[in-house]
Amino acid sequence: MHYYSAKNIMKKFAVLGNPIDHSLSPQIHLEFARQSNISIVYIKKFVPLDSFKQIIQELKNDDFHGANVTLPFKSDAADIAQHKSKEVVETNSANTLTFNTHDITADSTDGNGLLSDLEIKIGSIADSNVLLLGAGGAANAIIPSLQKAKIKQLFLTNRTMRRANDMQQFWSKNYNNIHLMENIDLNDIHIIINATSAGVNSDESPIDLISANKNLICYDMMYGLKTPFMQMAEKSNLKCFDGLGMLIQQASLSFYIWHKQKVDTKKIEDDLRSII
Repeated sequence: MHYYSAKNIMKKFAVLGNPIDHSLSPQIHLEFARQSNISIVYIKKFVPLDSFKQIIQELKNDDFHGANVTLPFKSDAADIAQHKSKEVVETNSANTLTFNTHDITADSTDGNGLLSDLEIKIGSIADSNVLLLGAGGAANAIIPSLQKAKIKQLFLTNRTMRRANDMQQFWSKNYNNIHLMENIDLNDIHIIINATSAGVNSDESPIDLISANKNLICYDMMYGLKTPFMQMAEKSNLKCFDGLGMLIQQASLSFYIWHKQKVDTKKIEDDLRSII
């Protein structure tokens, strides 16, 4: 006779998105599991645009423990949960779902993942003036974490300034240091974060960096390709980082939520940079 305890049951996880083939989340989480000496199943799952709730129910029925959520379903993930972290409530965006017996808990690790990667790469960003490019879900998801880091000023700009204005109006209810920047002036900007999809949807940089000061830090939340923004930063001899580190840091925070294990992120970043 064999006896099985909860410890013998291999927990199952998925990353959900549309598209999803490009996702590196399985490699990252399986490496974290190897470090932690635990065994997990972690799969990629393509989700048709109108099928998010159905797929979540199927995963729950199949005894999955949780899921990471990528574009374009992060707001759906926030909406579907009964329990939400402070970041999820603030941003209406979730990238980490935990399936409990009778309900779902939602967390957002994107902002804190970005912040962790920035602090690893350049140190504290306290008292910095930050220019955020973009007004979509990716940009909104990182604002609470930037504020938590005690930045000095946050400037917003977007190809459609009306959306940037709506964003500024929304966040100014909580923070008094957020401003629109319609006419770009980089003289007093310390960090630019590109949260636009330029590079996928366009071959032009969303901003001209020719007049940037030489100490400006450029950060593109995309990874896997050298975007026009990154190319322009390199031509201007500016220090520039892509979003791979953010992906890994947010994954480590998701891993901690599920397994209560802290992991080493440097090795997986080095490994992934050698293959993408």
